[in-house]
Amino acid sequence: MRDTFHADLDTLNDQLIEMSRSVAEAMRGASRVLVESDTARASEVIAGDTDINELQYTVDDRVTEIMTQRQAVATDLRFILSSIRIATDLERMGDMARHVAKLAQRLDPDGALTQTRPIFEAMATAAARIADKTTRVLETRDRLDATQLDLDDDEMDALYSRLLGQLSSQWTHGAEAAVDVAMIGRSYERYGDHAVRIGHQVVYLVTGEIHLDRPQ
Repeated sequence: MRDTFHADLDTLNDQLIEMSRSVAEAMRGASRVLVESDTARASEVIAGDTDINELQYTVDDRVTEIMTQRQAVATDLRFILSSIRIATDLERMGDMARHVAKLAQRLDPDGALTQTRPIFEAMATAAARIADKTTRVLETRDRLDATQLDLDDDEMDALYSRLLGQLSSQWTHGAEAAVDVAMIGRSYERYGDHAVRIGHQVVYLVTGEIHLDRPQ
């Protein structure tokens, strides 16, 4: 019975890792739409968000099954609770990738993107690193990697501030493009925030230490 329970927990962990990999690929695709003007990929990213949502439902169903059919001890309960929160943040990271892809289609590659592309390229690189580290943290439960997601997010925050600085000075591409650029930057910034929350959940899982962070 206990072996079956542990197998269920292993399956739950595998589902979170699969979800994280899907989210990472979604943001990579969205970034290509943005920085390479690969608009043909946008529909793929947008449609793929449905698959990410389905993965979250699968995690929710697995958690419900475990909670109703198994007797979990304290450490197991920590993992189950963390899984629900992690899946929620991963789903929101997928939403951020979808937002980037949708908004990127509207930007003129010879207009607004000529001014913002260097910053967006840096944000795309940072997002890819954050995505890979998030998956690795879920695979290894390495506390150091989990806490270092905060540093990666600091870099993303700094890039977002630089982007807003560009919009507030010498912007020549109109108000509508400025709003789209700001919303894309915000999506990258929130992507990093959700990864940090996942890192905090892994620290909680490993140590029992609680970070009382809340979404902005």
